[in-house]
Amino acid sequence: MIAAALAARLFLALSGPFVGDYVATLAAAWPRAPRPILGRSQCARCGAPIAPVRAIPLISWTLQRGRRACCGGRIPIVYPLGEAAGLITGLGAAILAPSLAAAAWGYAVGMTLAYVALVDLRRYRIPTSGLVALALEAAVAVVAQPQERLARLATGAVLALVFELLRRLVRRGGRAGLGEGDVMLAGILGVMVNWRPAAPMVFVAAAAPLAVQLARRKFGPAPLGLWLCISCGVFLLVTGVNASLQ
Repeated sequence: MIAAALAARLFLALSGPFVGDYVATLAAAWPRAPRPILGRSQCARCGAPIAPVRAIPLISWTLQRGRRACCGGRIPIVYPLGEAAGLITGLGAAILAPSLAAAAWGYAVGMTLAYVALVDLRRYRIPTSGLVALALEAAVAVVAQPQERLARLATGAVLALVFELLRRLVRRGGRAGLGEGDVMLAGILGVMVNWRPAAPMVFVAAAAPLAVQLARRKFGPAPLGLWLCISCGVFLLVTGVNASLQ
């Protein structure tokens, strides 16, 4: 039993970067499906098959200096970011989760957050499929902790209401800003993390892009969904997934 549990955790840790690479592939192709969805990887630019030795997460990208080996084109940044997110997710789920159920839940949540974040980074859109997946994962947390059910649902409702009011305020000013996807994402993440980390999560998500822009001295629209996902993932790692699923 112990050996099986250790093997499962080892699988989560080792598979993380590879699943993260596939998540990045889905994000790069959004709103279309990547072709092929399954099977041997192909270059999205020239269609040449990618040899397994050139598809090692993070290592291949580093050795090739961010270039495609087949045609020399630049590899989109979402790929190394997705692979790094998968690595962190796999290690976090394998090491920090108190049970296999919590580890599997944290693994699924981390990969979904990575997908939503990468799509928002690339397209400034929140994918509906990602919202549906996160909603299902938040529902699992609600069912797993019935004593926290009301608090979780109230937290999600409050965050959604606040973000909707902000969206309408920004829209009234005639400026592009929050979208309906950001509102739904905030509400779902509120249910997922519960009331204690909710306010710090939103604060970090709002302050982080401002700090980055100040450091770079370049200002413009920031993908809030990306930072919400990063902030949520960080808080789940720091507090431990058992704070959201036991």
